Amino acid sequence: MEEKDRKFLDDYFALYRRSLLDTDITPQLLAFRDLCLDVKLHGKKLIFAGNGASASISSHAATDYTQHAKVRAIAFNDHNLITAFGNDYGYENWVARALEAYADPGDVVVLISSSGSSPNIVKAAEYARNQGLKCVTFSGFSKDNPLRQLGDLNLWVDCDYYNVVECTHLIWILLVVNVLEINDGDDSFIGNKLSEISQKIEQTEHQENLIAFRDICLNVVKKSGKLIFAGNGGSSSIASHAATDFTKQSKVRSIAFNDHNLLTAFANDYGQEHWMAQAIEAYAEPKDAVVLISSSGKSPNVLNAAALAKEKSLPVITFTAFDFDNPLRQRGDVNFWADCRHYSIAEGLHSAWMFTVADMLVGI
Repeated sequence: MEEKDRKFLDDYFALYRRSLLDTDITPQLLAFRDLCLDVKLHGKKLIFAGNGASASISSHAATDYTQHAKVRAIAFNDHNLITAFGNDYGYENWVARALEAYADPGDVVVLISSSGSSPNIVKAAEYARNQGLKCVTFSGFSKDNPLRQLGDLNLWVDCDYYNVVECTHLIWILLVVNVLEINDGDDSFIGNKLSEISQKIEQTEHQENLIAFRDICLNVVKKSGKLIFAGNGGSSSIASHAATDFTKQSKVRSIAFNDHNLLTAFANDYGQEHWMAQAIEAYAEPKDAVVLISSSGKSPNVLNAAALAKEKSLPVITFTAFDFDNPLRQRGDVNFWADCRHYSIAEGLHSAWMFTVADMLVGI
């Protein structure tokens, strides 16, 4: 590894140590847990919203809180809703108008914005306050950002780097899912896992993989190719986040297979196990690279996608966890493995590594 790359990674991982460990966020996360338990007890729902990466986090959260934590949750991420409400009421007003349409008394609104200054999210917080809806905010950047002043509970990351703030938000939100799912009364779980995650992010064995993934991206750019991201569930949300950030910020053209038309059409026609491979067949070109994300490393559709990508001689980058010798980890050219057994922790680590590479390409 070149010295400049080593220095970048050392400095970058120091940002994660600071964001995850320097502030005791446990009391606020436990307060959020208690709000979730109250929502569950009274048959209400969580409503998540954000822009960009925060929208992907919202989708991820809404599914995991519903499926794993058994707390009913929704996210305002249907493209019809966003474009219709944004077109009719103005983009700065669409989240508030969606709350007006969908929120019921007793619901809890969870608003995510790295800057804490996005007009549509700030207006949504103001609407929630005026309507007597409890509001939880996740923000970063300025300590005095406007969103942080508007929630009943305000969780703030002391950092001004987008990807570090966003990944920290995701880690925090998913740790609360874990606490709700386990429900064993061990309030030390959060602090212990934050320490574990911070240590695992910067483990030396991953650093060569970060450089190798970065170099594959540079080669894709040189050949005017693209990155193709894919996964299921939370990994699908990470794929959406990555496809946008690698394209917009890192200038590596990228796509994710997350359009609901594509998902349902290909899965319906080719079967759940084969739709992802068929999408690669339809969209991939010889100059592309494929990034596949699966915590278990055993999802049949992801394994079939890896097999087809290798058959086409496309570079494959994998992100897995759980078993050291999971089958997906055996099929990549570059393989990131999270040594843990919790989905939410694995997904947090996958996000942190993914966007470390995105920021290496930007050169922040």
